[in-house]
Amino acid sequence: ILTKRLRRRNTVMKKNNRKTQRVYQRENIIKHGNYMSVYSFPVFESAYKRTGGRRKARATSEVQKKYNQKLAENKLTYIINENFNENDIEMGLGFDDEYLPESYEEALKHIQNFIRRIKYYRRTHGLSELKYVYVVQKGERRGRWHYHMILSGGMSRDMLERMWRMGYAHTYALYFDKQGLRGLAKYKIRPDDEVIEGKFKRWCASKNLRRPQPKERTGYISRRTVEDIRKGNITERELERIYPGYEISEVNTFHNPCNGGEYLEIQLYRKRDYSRRRLE
Repeated sequence: ILTKRLRRRNTVMKKNNRKTQRVYQRENIIKHGNYMSVYSFPVFESAYKRTGGRRKARATSEVQKKYNQKLAENKLTYIINENFNENDIEMGLGFDDEYLPESYEEALKHIQNFIRRIKYYRRTHGLSELKYVYVVQKGERRGRWHYHMILSGGMSRDMLERMWRMGYAHTYALYFDKQGLRGLAKYKIRPDDEVIEGKFKRWCASKNLRRPQPKERTGYISRRTVEDIRKGNITERELERIYPGYEISEVNTFHNPCNGGEYLEIQLYRKRDYSRRRLE
């Protein structure tokens, strides 16, 4: 009987604790080049004390795949916005039949040799150290290996195309819109179910790239404020006052009915730099 009473009391106490559980609204700010990404999300008191504010939860495989895809797209966006500008170059590289690789390892070897040739040229011509990001892909229809690459400018596009020598080579000027190169990063990163066998990295990059890190603050934007933004009670222009020097390009909000949490994502661009660029 005593054990049953204790169990009932513990159950009641747990329910009361859930009702009175304190929720912290945390904000992550990531600056990448002339852009800034802001994420606001709830952190519950028990998880906040146990893990320093980072709450872990299990997710289904499909949800986890979408989440991982989103993280990969964001990470690549931050890196290329931080390290590249309009003076740099995008390249698309492919193979003629006689040079077509038979495996991912062989395709990787060809692009690495190409990068070595570029580095040698830049070093012998007094150019700055090469920065690059590339993705190795295999065509869905014909299964042909090809590459998407972003690299430092300073060399003529004709010279870069001639240096490839193994098939087609196309170069393009980088165009930054209100979210930088987010659209390009999303296009380059394939979902998990399309990842090539034996490929353990979604992209490869030079070691001299700057890696933007998030800055955290708790309680600066309240849950009520995020709720008002979701309901349209706070406009984008009013929200921009919190982030002086930036303009908003996109705002996304979400209310989780399971935990009652309010989630916010804001994408911003720097005013003075973006005003010099062409707008769509």
